[in-house]
Amino acid sequence: MMNATQGTTIAIGDVHGCARHLEMLRRWIDLSRPRSRIVFVGDLLTKGPDPAGVVDQIGRWRRGGREIVMVCGNHDLRMIEAIEALESGRSINELPSHEQVSIKALNRAGALDTAHELLKEVVQRSELHPPGAGWTVLHAGIDPDLGLFGTPTESRIHLKDAPTSVPWWDRYDGSDGLLVVGHRPVDSPIQRFDRDGHPIVVNIDTGCAGGGPLTAYEIEAGRFIQAGSLRTPNRCVEWSLQRPGSQSYPSLQSA
Repeated sequence: MMNATQGTTIAIGDVHGCARHLEMLRRWIDLSRPRSRIVFVGDLLTKGPDPAGVVDQIGRWRRGGREIVMVCGNHDLRMIEAIEALESGRSINELPSHEQVSIKALNRAGALDTAHELLKEVVQRSELHPPGAGWTVLHAGIDPDLGLFGTPTESRIHLKDAPTSVPWWDRYDGSDGLLVVGHRPVDSPIQRFDRDGHPIVVNIDTGCAGGGPLTAYEIEAGRFIQAGSLRTPNRCVEWSLQRPGSQSYPSLQSA
């Protein structure tokens, strides 16, 4: 396992406008992982109470010199489409409800233009796939029959299995390395392993906009960091990646 002071990559699940959760996570990461790169899995602003606060937290990180990468989620596409429809002359009352609420909140905070520029950056990247790293961060997932790069970009952003079907990650054999995703809210982070015990899928969308925590995953070290859980609503908790058959959530540290 890497030393906490070394540069690693931390993927952050769907933030959905939950700035308080993101601020807790940012402070924890700044103290414990000062050199880590941050990758957001998408869906930054809509549904939650404070999209302007999310824009502010990302700005604070970047002004402090933190490397930030953001991959595109389906709600990011919807949000930028709504902003650009508004700029083209459509009434805000014609926009979808989640986007209306978020745009009004951003306007009140004077952050709509900054959010628009941020989203322009977001929608240009469907995944982060560093050469030789053995892992990829993307929003939704893949069709296991087509593989990572055979799956259309639209599907990698929007894919969601029917409630009665087997999730795509239960059919994935690990041939494209570790895939870190969000998009489909789960009560606890999903982990899938190959036969040798290596992680091949991690889902870190734990539904913070619906009352769940915000979850991050330190990829190289195999550690989770979670902010705002029911057990620790005002703290962060981190734990090591668990192998199949072991206890799910040993709390190792909190602050």
